Amino acid sequence: LCAWILSEIGDETAIEPLIVALTDSYAQTREWAAKALGELGDQRAVAPLIKLLTDVNPDTRRNSAMVLGWLKDQSAVPALVRLLHDEDASVRSRVVVALGELGDTSVLPHLMELIYDHDDWVRIRVARTLGTMGDKRVVPVLVEALRDKQEWVRCNAAWSLGELQATEAIEPLMRMLILDPTPNARRAAAEALGLIGDDRIVQRMIACLTDESDVVIEAIDRALQRLGYAVE
Repeated sequence: LCAWILSEIGDETAIEPLIVALTDSYAQTREWAAKALGELGDQRAVAPLIKLLTDVNPDTRRNSAMVLGWLKDQSAVPALVRLLHDEDASVRSRVVVALGELGDTSVLPHLMELIYDHDDWVRIRVARTLGTMGDKRVVPVLVEALRDKQEWVRCNAAWSLGELQATEAIEPLMRMLILDPTPNARRAAAEALGLIGDDRIVQRMIACLTDESDVVIEAIDRALQRLGYAVE
């Protein structure tokens, strides 16, 4: 509660007390202090938050990683990379997001390894984050993720391939549009193909308008409109 009140003060007088609160014996106090410092956006919090990445409490580690992503200080990158192997899946998942927010492409090899993580949410976060960093080295890993057993990993991998306008992913995405058993994944494939924007796939996409799902048909129609083809 005190940490929250300090954050509401909203000026520099709150920073030092909040940094002190990061060392409080109560995990919840440490978590509130970390979030409050993130909302205040003061870079003096970076070093203390990096120390908290080794806290015994996984919630504290997770929240500290989250706030370091908000603060966007590159000095946090090495410590965050080490935390990608945390035993707690929620920590790993949050670290993936934080590294994406920091945008340092040197971490891509470490992130790509986690596309094979046993936890679904970690793989989902990786599949999404890889598409936000603007580096096509990730395309082969994302193409492989289109075959993941988890629907939302496939969806986010497709989204990322669309964002990257990865023309080399056109055929895998077409297969996903035609063959994936879930409407959400087929819709994601159609949307990605629309973003990639290759006229060579137009007739094949029109053929997919027989899909049994309205959401997929609507996504195909939007994709075709992006490609300059209106279907009556």
